[in-house]
Amino acid sequence: MSNAKTETVKIRRAPKFIPFSLTGLVLGAAVAIALSLTIDNPDGKTPGFITQLLIYCLAGGAGLGLVVAVVVDFFSNRRPKDAEASKVSAK
Repeated sequence: MSNAKTETVKIRRAPKFIPFSLTGLVLGAAVAIALSLTIDNPDGKTPGFITQLLIYCLAGGAGLGLVVAVVVDFFSNRRPKDAEASKVSAK
């Protein structure tokens, strides 16, 4: 015989952090490319300058993406939805 027990459970959707981080990386790379094209350096654009600019923008973009994910997670935690779940156990 089976015994079914119904409980109310809370369901919330949490964001995935890796897609937010990767989106931030892509946006950071786009910002780095735009800055490297617009900044006029009298010594010329050295590979070290472009590399540093790229690293800083990638790190900033990834960090910003993670901050956005944490904020989305905070607000999604405020509004969980209730659902009925049945737990079936066989003896």
